[in-house]
Amino acid sequence: MNQDSLKFSALETAHVVPVLGCKNHIAVARHLHSLGTTHAYRALGGMLSSCLLVNVDCNQNTSSYAHNEVWMHSRSGMETVAGNRSSHIAKNNAWDAVDFFVLLTVYNSSAANTQKLEVRVVINSVDQASPRTVKEFGKFVLSLWGLWNNRSLYFKGVEDYLLDSLPGVVCSKRIRCFNYSVDNTDWQRAFNPGQFSESALSHDLELQMCQIQSRDIDVIQKLNVIDYDPEYLELCCPVTACIRRSSDAAPVSWVVCHADYQIGALLTVDQYRSRGLAKYILHSLGNKMIAQFAAKIALLYDDCAVNSAFKLQMVTELTNINTQRLFERFGFKPVDNVSWAECKFDIQKHQHEHNIAYSKL
Repeated sequence: MNQDSLKFSALETAHVVPVLGCKNHIAVARHLHSLGTTHAYRALGGMLSSCLLVNVDCNQNTSSYAHNEVWMHSRSGMETVAGNRSSHIAKNNAWDAVDFFVLLTVYNSSAANTQKLEVRVVINSVDQASPRTVKEFGKFVLSLWGLWNNRSLYFKGVEDYLLDSLPGVVCSKRIRCFNYSVDNTDWQRAFNPGQFSESALSHDLELQMCQIQSRDIDVIQKLNVIDYDPEYLELCCPVTACIRRSSDAAPVSWVVCHADYQIGALLTVDQYRSRGLAKYILHSLGNKMIAQFAAKIALLYDDCAVNSAFKLQMVTELTNINTQRLFERFGFKPVDNVSWAECKFDIQKHQHEHNIAYSKL
């Protein structure tokens, strides 16, 4: 990505730095992998699936579907040319100077007949953000909203404490969720050899394991709680799992790997519930995601022995007790509370809350 392709170049300040060029994107991706937090993995997943990393085999449909940018906030401003500041941090492994990373995704929504802007944030720490970092993130988001002509920002899996701390934020939609995670070892322990295999599904239940096809999108849109854009579901199709009665039948149970490598959109139609189908599709998709992630991560490193271990992640609404219990049986553990939210800002409220919250900083 070059400077001219940035939609939000006006965000740049002495402290706010765009990450430009594949080498710098790879350096950030490696750092996120080593950071290892759930939100680092989410942003890393977004980078792996967005074609920002051109030497990583990715879904080529993404480049025509969405525009992606990576930004970071540097604690100490550097008086150098914009494109070289991210290079300086990456080349010198000076990640301690970074407070947070933000992945921005702009895509055309045919359902809404407009463009949407998704925001994902990673605090560069295993701990919660400091009050000063939260303040700087708030300034970044408010500037972004202004550049977006005061249209809605779509926060994807942002930690609740971060969203709640944004002065003047007004959420027209907000889905509060638990974020769950499981590492490779616990995931493998959850299954006996051959359990929930495709052959067992075919033999025991006379059903077939498949992946979602374009022809299934209307059904999924109609039945899922969240109204996904058809273009987005089309993008997710290659990394999905679904169950059908026959190869030409509509799916009766399905689950997808989201663009940020999270398990989601899990659903079984009413007539097929209580048959344990969710276990089969989770087993299939989870193994597929682990293998794909390991293959892509390996391409980021020259060292073939790099640890490509991956934590499977999923989110579910706070009220969805049945899904929470299902994932806990597979070794998933709750990590934090996050929100999927559509937000704008009330400027007067922002100024008032900002003055109260940060008067002592």
